[in-house]
Amino acid sequence: MVLRTSALLVTLLAISIGVVAAAAPAAPRTQAGSATSTRWTLDFKPGALRLFVDPISRKPYWYMDYRVINRTGQDRMWAPQFELFTDDGSVKASGKEVPTRVVKALKEVLGNPLIEDQNQIIGELLQGVENAKDGLVIWPAKNLQVTEISLFVRGLSGETTKVLNPQTGEEVVLWKTLHRVYMVPGDPLPRGGQPLPVVKDDWVMR
Repeated sequence: MVLRTSALLVTLLAISIGVVAAAAPAAPRTQAGSATSTRWTLDFKPGALRLFVDPISRKPYWYMDYRVINRTGQDRMWAPQFELFTDDGSVKASGKEVPTRVVKALKEVLGNPLIEDQNQIIGELLQGVENAKDGLVIWPAKNLQVTEISLFVRGLSGETTKVLNPQTGEEVVLWKTLHRVYMVPGDPLPRGGQPLPVVKDDWVMR
């Protein structure tokens, strides 16, 4: 497991700044919920990360619901990016290779008539709790032997920083991004839709 986790960290660093992982510096970090600048940050309330098995194809999928609230004092554009990293080196953007049938099935499972998938939810996020949006994100779970999953959510904040690409010397813009780490204890299939335990929850610049 140590080797797999190390490989995952190398992959994350490489993708964060778009250079060879061996030359990449660690991303700056802030503590979750801390106010390190005056730039806006949306109120994001993630649900649990769970496993769903399509009853027709028998293919498994990871999914998560969430609520996002705009308390920033100004209307914002909501066009988030959700990426899932697993300790087998896989990188998955939400929504890819997910049939419409699976999206509809999970909406029925969640029982929330206001929930929107990642395409429906893109648009202006008005201020206030009354204008909160409920979303659903889904990823194919092609390898159920993984033991650790990292989730990155970009689009929650306007805070950025700049670092130098160590290979080209050019500036790279990093965004304040929510980072959550989940453990996958044993075989997830028998656990069904039980939530994966969260072992880390913080902000990173990537």
